Amino acid sequence: MAKILLVGCGALGRRLAVCLIAEKHTVVAVKRTPLKLPVTGLQLVLADITAPQSVKRIPTDVDIVIFVLAPSQRNEAAYQKLYGQGLLNVLRHFAHARLPNSEARPRCLLVSSTSVYGQDNGEWVDEESPAHASSFNGKALVHAEQQLWAHSVDSIVVRFSGIYGRGREGLLRRVREGKPIQYDPPYYSNRIHEEDCLGVLSFLIDRALLDKPLDNLYLASDSAPVLLAEMALWLSELMSCPPPPAKTTNVMQKKLNKRCRNDRLLRLGYVLRYGSYQEGYGELLAPI
Repeated sequence: MAKILLVGCGALGRRLAVCLIAEKHTVVAVKRTPLKLPVTGLQLVLADITAPQSVKRIPTDVDIVIFVLAPSQRNEAAYQKLYGQGLLNVLRHFAHARLPNSEARPRCLLVSSTSVYGQDNGEWVDEESPAHASSFNGKALVHAEQQLWAHSVDSIVVRFSGIYGRGREGLLRRVREGKPIQYDPPYYSNRIHEEDCLGVLSFLIDRALLDKPLDNLYLASDSAPVLLAEMALWLSELMSCPPPPAKTTNVMQKKLNKRCRNDRLLRLGYVLRYGSYQEGYGELLAPI
């Protein structure tokens, strides 16, 4: 079994820690503040990665480092501070770390996002598509990915599309509350269930620890990009509520309008638990 370091332990990081501990790994998590809900078996290190002195508390005798970062605020300054200086501080801290009886560094994996793609006309994107982000968060993530690969060329980046699941039900609330949805021009939505996020990360971590072949970049999304209006209408029928009204603004949202391909991940052997939004949301809304 391996010793795994999680840098960041928010909602996704906490659930990943539980999964890895269940697989008998030793898991150390770095977080700015104590966990609201403790995780049995988790070793917690309180440290602020944006402060170089604080980073010195982080152990380096680990087999793999997983970055599951979440800014405390959704603004440009917070993203740049965490994904820029914070990530760089940790990478510098690991500059001289080596695996036992090896010259190799502990491998790194970064959770990123499909917001790195600036395509806005419904184009298909995959790992070979240019990542010319237009949003501040996308630009911060592009910079973080580049820093990670500069640290080590065998570092892995996973770009998740829109995550949904228990406790991540923003779209369901929008539909229930009858908030306007963009119908025209067509706007695509890409989704991945949180259970598949955990599945993908566990799958890639296992392969990395076994030294099996891996690319340095994976796009993780379900197999059914869909027009947002089509999904909203389907959800309104399932929830027996009126369909959301159309946005009436003269300026229609285009940015981040793309369709995500997951072929590379599926070819590697990962099997989606929820291949489409219908499977995932259908289960969320099923009677208990």
